[in-house]
Amino acid sequence: MGISRLKQHLEPFLEAVCLHDRVHPTPGVTTAQHVVIDGPSLVYHVYYRLLSWSHPDLRYPDIQPTCDEVSHGVMLFLLHLTSLGVTIEKVCFDGALPPLKQSTRLARLEKTRKRLEAFRISHSGCLSTSPVPERMTVNRWENVLQSRTLPANLTLVPENHFIVPAVYEDLRQRWSKENILKALPVDSFLRMAANRLASLPWADVTIMVPGEADSYCAHFAKENDCSIITNDSDLLLYDIGSSGSVILVSSMSLAHTYPDNSITAQGICPNTVARRLGLESLLPLAFVLQSNPRIGMGELIRRSKIVDRAPGPAPGYPQFSKEYQTSPGILVDNIGKRYPQSLDTRVSEMVAQYLFPGTYSHDASLSMYLVMLTEDPKRQCAWLQGRVIRVIGYSLFNLTQPIDKRHKYIIEHIRRGGRVTCDMIALENQSSLSAEIQSLLDQLDVVQAKTGIEVDCPVFWRTFALYTIFGLQTTTKTPNLDQLKRLLAHGSMSNNLDWDDVHVLAQIQSVLYSLRILKQLLGISEFSDRQTTQVSAFLAHLPPLHVLMRSVHEMKKELAIFPAKDAINQAILLWDESGDDHGRRERPCVSAGGTQTLKSGDPRSTYHKPTATSRTWPVRPQNIFELLSHQ
Repeated sequence: MGISRLKQHLEPFLEAVCLHDRVHPTPGVTTAQHVVIDGPSLVYHVYYRLLSWSHPDLRYPDIQPTCDEVSHGVMLFLLHLTSLGVTIEKVCFDGALPPLKQSTRLARLEKTRKRLEAFRISHSGCLSTSPVPERMTVNRWENVLQSRTLPANLTLVPENHFIVPAVYEDLRQRWSKENILKALPVDSFLRMAANRLASLPWADVTIMVPGEADSYCAHFAKENDCSIITNDSDLLLYDIGSSGSVILVSSMSLAHTYPDNSITAQGICPNTVARRLGLESLLPLAFVLQSNPRIGMGELIRRSKIVDRAPGPAPGYPQFSKEYQTSPGILVDNIGKRYPQSLDTRVSEMVAQYLFPGTYSHDASLSMYLVMLTEDPKRQCAWLQGRVIRVIGYSLFNLTQPIDKRHKYIIEHIRRGGRVTCDMIALENQSSLSAEIQSLLDQLDVVQAKTGIEVDCPVFWRTFALYTIFGLQTTTKTPNLDQLKRLLAHGSMSNNLDWDDVHVLAQIQSVLYSLRILKQLLGISEFSDRQTTQVSAFLAHLPPLHVLMRSVHEMKKELAIFPAKDAINQAILLWDESGDDHGRRERPCVSAGGTQTLKSGDPRSTYHKPTATSRTWPVRPQNIFELLSHQ
């Protein structure tokens, strides 16, 4: 989160920066030719840039930038830097956060939960999709590099929490020279730069680090004597060398002086500012500010000098400064070959707890911090769907570890009712795990056999998710055939999108992302038996995240493709033969219930100590023969 008000206090020390490789720089303007990029910071910057430039008539969910749009925006941002001759040394993504940041993470989750709750209250009625056919997409590349204040009416729009792993995946696998050229407008001057690119221009420099991106960005910046592009004020507190600087990505904009087209920004050299203030570094200033966020600049400098020049360290200062050590303690060299690079941040963090338990395990427990889905906060947490699948992945990876490193439980941090809490879930042993894997295989086989949809098609996976959620049961809460078809085609079960639709879409995301977690954990596990080989073969066809998490708007565009339309008609076959009156049911009103919070500690607390609970699995047939007997 950074130190509160640190940026504001240091604003007078901001200097103009121009990003290019010119031999003759502009007088009085610092030139940045080599950069290290804080990946998550850039991703969220692009997200909010696109949100701020949204068409004023767009409404939620169409107004929310999608994984695909943000990925395009990041690609264009990096391409523009490349076109100016700026060398991108590294793009670092968080692979794990230390236990001391747990309170910060839980505070972020709670802040996100409250934001979603406030959005739900302010949009209690229908959330009908926008009538405006034209979207302000990232193909208007200039929006990514043109600043604009976020309109006040958009401050509560829920964030898309899958954008960071989607961009990380795309930078390593999707954005080849060929795909970049396909994405660029035919009249874009960037096409010339794109033609000079390597096959996958950013795959090798994009890395998942076994820790926080901050410390690795600082390390690489000092090692390569370059600037850091970020919005995180914490990076001002690291030792990045005497000439190292931090460029605020929020200040970056395009200077339309063709053929110059340079990028201007504002930056700070922490070492220079510290010397001007009479300090060894900015750490004492940040330490004082953390305890006194309302203090004025003059008094802040005076107290900082006392801390800086004291014969002994002030209480709490050594622990505070330890957080900003320049050199990471783990795998600094050749990270790409020594640490798994095929994982999303949340999965990477779980793996890091096994690989480096002394650094990343909290109270010797195994934790998974799941993102806050855009769901109906009045309903049961959507993450409960797909938990069976996630536990298969957790358990498989657990069994690949030496016996003394295995865990009996994993703690999932999720929303329960009106608070963020945790569920302690038992991990499976080999025998019970085999039964769960077989059940998953049976379900995948049934969906494929009855629908005939190609497993490479996104509709297949959405159909599987709906099957997992609703099964073949004809309860009063099961949508009818028309509603299921509309849901697959348009993202809503009627003409107007409402909170029932939003919640089902969140449940679909939960199932799909759980499959992704399983795929990634299988990919780094050493199982080669028949069952895991079959599951891996299925999951090899799971689409990339920017496709897997398509928005309502993108699902409608997908419908224009004939194979997708045919696949939706085939998908309904799964339910069409499952009951006599299933297709004639009216859509019911769904009650806004929630799950009871685990009772441990103070019931008024936002965070509760984990209590072991038995899992309540979704009701489903025990095997394929029982399933088919219902038909």
